[in-house]
Amino acid sequence: MKRTNHHEELLFDNQEKKQGTIIRKPGSRKVYILFYYFNRRVEKTTGLNDTPKNRQKVRAWLDRIIDMRDAGKLIFAEAFPGAAEEEKAYFAKLEGWQYAPEPRDILFGSYTREWYQNVWSHFPEGTKKDDYKQIIDYWLLPYFQDKTFFQISGVEIQRFFTILKWQKGKHKGEPLSKARVKNILIPLRTIWNDACDQFRWVLHNPFTNLKKHLPKTQPQRREGFRFDEWLHFLKHVDPWYQPVVELMILTGMINSEIAGLLNSDIHPDYIQVQHTIVRGREQATPKTRYRIRKIPITQAIRKRLDILTARTTDIRLVTTKNGTVFHPANFRKDVWEKAQKASRITDKVPYSLRHTFAAWSLTLGIDMNKLVRLMGHGSKKMVYEVYGDYIEGLEEDAWKILEYFGRDFIETKAKRPGYPHGANMVIPVSFLRLDQQTQSPALPLKTF
Repeated sequence: MKRTNHHEELLFDNQEKKQGTIIRKPGSRKVYILFYYFNRRVEKTTGLNDTPKNRQKVRAWLDRIIDMRDAGKLIFAEAFPGAAEEEKAYFAKLEGWQYAPEPRDILFGSYTREWYQNVWSHFPEGTKKDDYKQIIDYWLLPYFQDKTFFQISGVEIQRFFTILKWQKGKHKGEPLSKARVKNILIPLRTIWNDACDQFRWVLHNPFTNLKKHLPKTQPQRREGFRFDEWLHFLKHVDPWYQPVVELMILTGMINSEIAGLLNSDIHPDYIQVQHTIVRGREQATPKTRYRIRKIPITQAIRKRLDILTARTTDIRLVTTKNGTVFHPANFRKDVWEKAQKASRITDKVPYSLRHTFAAWSLTLGIDMNKLVRLMGHGSKKMVYEVYGDYIEGLEEDAWKILEYFGRDFIETKAKRPGYPHGANMVIPVSFLRLDQQTQSPALPLKTF
């Protein structure tokens, strides 16, 4: 019987590679097996002498190994317990990938319940964690829970878009806005990506071309107040909350920042904005690092702070009438909406105060870099794009706004030549140059 030599072993063809082969090495009387597993060469001695009977025996055993390999049932460590630990670990990892379920085998609902325990539960406490669960439970699970990941295609997500409508309220039955739909897609994409990563799936990304299929709704425009309109609205705000809303319009602070403001955040010359309360929960970190900021205290701001500090017995500066924590949602429902109804100014929301602060500041010609810092943003672009809407006729309110904000809001320090000892003299920027006819600030008014 002709025996395979070392050179013949290196030349065996693809068919033999698929089925494995029996070899004998020069200088050895033992029979070896050689096959490929996950495209890696595996060569092992059988410990048996090279005899026809042993070759027949080894061939039968090798055929079983190849059948198990091709059926995806081979466990290398069990078939070759004497192999090196490194080699067994290498194949064990690959075998784990091989036995991962297919996209057709996993339902979105089943995977999401495990995802809640393994991933979502480790999210830091905060609005992101709450928002994910609310979106998943309210929108995603009712639609996708009985669908496999293989069925979640771009076309299926487009069908999902058709059911995304307001379920209650005055907009009931109307499609959700583009911004809301994009927010709903964020947890869906996260779960999809986590499943693909966990099971090593290589699937076509169903989110690739969805942008053109999003709702065509326009983003909601936040309208700021004209000055006299603001005073009229303010008269109808519950007196307890009047200094609160005035502090918001004088500083650009939002509801959640007002709710989180502590008495210890009020310093002699500035307010340290660093705490927020969202949905009744204090946030460990602000929305962005720029939101931690210092707001200089002007005379107008000091006047409102004095009212708030004088009546609080809590560590928080702003509370309800009953001394409980100020909740933005309750404020909007119980205070803001009542003022809307009484004043008949119904196109504003509490966030409009921040837009108003920006528009009024721009009208007074405030330095843009200063405004960016006061509002807690990272760039001028953000201020222009989000808060840059033009308010018709606002330039006519410039003088009233200046008196309301106070000249110390826009003043700068300049050294007047010859002033005793070169001391600083405060010169309001807006009054460095006056229009001769109107006696109003002669500024390149920046109203957007």
